[in-house]
Amino acid sequence: MKRILLFSVFILSSSLTGFCTIWTIKNSGFTFSPATIVITVGDTVNFVISSSHDAREVSQTTWNASGNTALPGGFQTPLGGGIILPAQLGVGTHYYVCTPHASLGMKGTIIVQNITGVEEKDQINANILVYPNPSKGQFQFSFNESQIIKDAKMEICNSQGELIYKSAILKPNSLIDLGNRPEGVYFIRIYCGQTILTKRIVIK
Repeated sequence: MKRILLFSVFILSSSLTGFCTIWTIKNSGFTFSPATIVITVGDTVNFVISSSHDAREVSQTTWNASGNTALPGGFQTPLGGGIILPAQLGVGTHYYVCTPHASLGMKGTIIVQNITGVEEKDQINANILVYPNPSKGQFQFSFNESQIIKDAKMEICNSQGELIYKSAILKPNSLIDLGNRPEGVYFIRIYCGQTILTKRIVIK
């Protein structure tokens, strides 16, 4: 019954937010992993943690002091984790701790970035091709250099939101080799000034 309910929540969240990335935060002992993630407005965060841990949003002051006083209006999961929907993740930095273990330094941050210039974003996104997709791990970018800002940066994350590749420069006809990565879905994020582009790729 719990599995059916959880699946229903995933479907509901997807229908409410449209296309978004679901980021997974786990725990390794008394540490959140990854401890810091950078997401986009509309993304969802799923805490998959053991039954002795929760995630409570706190103020930066409380976070710095390793306290656990809840931030009014902030998010909180029950013990064992849960899903934080986009409505609870406004633009900015969200500081959170594990309530029972904050004093041990079990804490993390979720940085939410805004997407501006929707029409410009859609135009640029349509002109940047990533191919072949799916592939065995090798992907190539095709675009006109004038279509994006020269200082564009790129990151690739797996479906758990873990950063696996980062490049400070993105050039036309760049070749990315992820052949050593397991099969599955990955997300490419291209940062062009204030615009963030997302591409979904599949390794099979």
